[in-house]
Amino acid sequence: MNMTTIWLLAAAIALFGATHILPALPRARARAREMLGALYIPLFIFMSVATTTLVGWLWAKSPFIELYQPPAWGPHVTFTLMFFAFLFFGIFLYPCRLKRYFRLPFAYVVLLWGSGHLLANGDLATVVLAAGMMLVAAILLTLALKNGFTPQTRDDPMLDIAALLTGATLYVAMATFHAELIGADVLHYIGL
Repeated sequence: MNMTTIWLLAAAIALFGATHILPALPRARARAREMLGALYIPLFIFMSVATTTLVGWLWAKSPFIELYQPPAWGPHVTFTLMFFAFLFFGIFLYPCRLKRYFRLPFAYVVLLWGSGHLLANGDLATVVLAAGMMLVAAILLTLALKNGFTPQTRDDPMLDIAALLTGATLYVAMATFHAELIGADVLHYIGL
């Protein structure tokens, strides 16, 4: 059994984590901005996209190695958790007032996504992916709270509504097209 891809997946997640955690450390961020100047933001964006793409590609290429049999109710719980994950994703996309309460909404997206997928999938690659990304999200959330991170928001209630409607719409779209995009028909798994 070839485990090389799984190890590469773990390494890619670690690189993704470093790309996001180092800028969350005030001294490291200041030093990087000083060294890179105007290249700091474009390089961060490039590294974010590159590492995310690499993680996704390696997960797709990983061999299926079953670690455990997910519970029969797992897909239903996942389906519910993903609804809230997409609401948080909507909050992430807008400078809405809701963002003030959650500070780092994308971390909640990842924590909910990871928890749900651990309940619905018992293969090694998914466990490595979900657990690794959840660890990164938990570290980032802890740093954000510790460092008093406050996201930029606007005092417009319409942005809250837009955020929640966007999240709900994306949830329906992902549920509908999950089979085409990811390869698993989630509506079939929950009996719809």
